[in-house]
Amino acid sequence: MKTGLLFNSDPIPGNQLADCARRAETLGFDSLWLPELFGREPFVTAGALLAATRNIQIGTAIANVYVRDAMATKAAAQTLRDLYGDRFNLGLGLSNTVGNTLRGHEWLPPQQKLDQFFSALAQARLSFKIDGMPPTYLAAHGPKLLELAAKHADGAFMYLATSAFISEAKALLGPDKELLVMQPCAVSDSREQALHLARRAVSIYTELANYRRAWRAQGFAESDYVNGPSDRLLQSLVALGTLADGVPLTGDNRVLVRTGSSPHIP
Repeated sequence: MKTGLLFNSDPIPGNQLADCARRAETLGFDSLWLPELFGREPFVTAGALLAATRNIQIGTAIANVYVRDAMATKAAAQTLRDLYGDRFNLGLGLSNTVGNTLRGHEWLPPQQKLDQFFSALAQARLSFKIDGMPPTYLAAHGPKLLELAAKHADGAFMYLATSAFISEAKALLGPDKELLVMQPCAVSDSREQALHLARRAVSIYTELANYRRAWRAQGFAESDYVNGPSDRLLQSLVALGTLADGVPLTGDNRVLVRTGSSPHIP
């Protein structure tokens, strides 16, 4: 099993980012993944971190398909592949209606949007030559998006899901696709404090319709998220505890571990 770090670079001064990436490499992480929020541009940041490191994989997790068209996405990904070989990974996703409305985009049905985007991505022709695309992954919360990931990508991202659903997702993807499990971890001096940190982090997502739908499908009730995340929800989604507990890093194939006090992901 390989491990990676989901790295929100926005709170970190730009002159410290390279040191953070090198530190992750020294600590033995296999990969570093950059979300797209309302701050740093992920492809630009990926290029800077690839230049600052030697071996660690750098990827977008996720680059929002509403933010740039398919040709611009392909040009960015292929440029990084051309410059840094097989160290760049392309993670794509839809984000959510709230984030995209704030950006001024009209929300389309997810399957329609992604079919259009991946079709345009395949057809886009660039004026420089490079063979193959970087490994490409699609953020997927449910069976329909997992089906699209199996059809169009090398695999899928899975985030804030139960271990039972992660196993189902791996089966839906099939044996030839890779499942990247983003496992939130809340580690503190006490389990109670860890639970508090987890509640603060997961509360960001409890108002989002796409996460609510996914949690309902995984067997949770409205009472688990309507007024903030319940203990039951948190204990099912987050690795909680103290270092003395030996907090497990669970998941299929790869684990992306989130750290820090300001966790966000589209």
